[in-house]
Amino acid sequence: MIFRLSKTRKITGNIYVVKTLISNFFIYSYNNTTICFNTGFFPLIVNRELKKIDIDPESISGIFLTCPNFRHVGGIKVFKNATVYFSTDIVPKKSKKLLSRLETKEKLVCKEIKDGETITIGGINIKSIVIPNHSSKSMLYIVNNNVLFI
Repeated sequence: MIFRLSKTRKITGNIYVVKTLISNFFIYSYNNTTICFNTGFFPLIVNRELKKIDIDPESISGIFLTCPNFRHVGGIKVFKNATVYFSTDIVPKKSKKLLSRLETKEKLVCKEIKDGETITIGGINIKSIVIPNHSSKSMLYIVNNNVLFI
């Protein structure tokens, strides 16, 4: 099976896919609140792709990471106003190192989330679930009880 990256575009009325060099990430908007799931790979490409769909990176209020892998967090510095949410239950040593770097070097606000925890941001409810046996574990997110992000 070959996985192909999607082109940057609107998927539905409030969900976007953003193609970066080696990975996609997703954006979800609801009632003037915008969050994203992962951040792509390369900041220059992330900025270029966000312009294509007319999304200001400063409008992103929350970033939910599925795992602490460079393909998923490489564009994180683009989102200066966002709070970063992720679990240290998945790859604890690597996650704690990432947390330290984001808070000290990138000056981002980071919050740890636990398996089964629900976070609410501006009317968006995001439930986190650890995926066992998936590449050293990962998080998936269920948004407003009807959209799944892996």
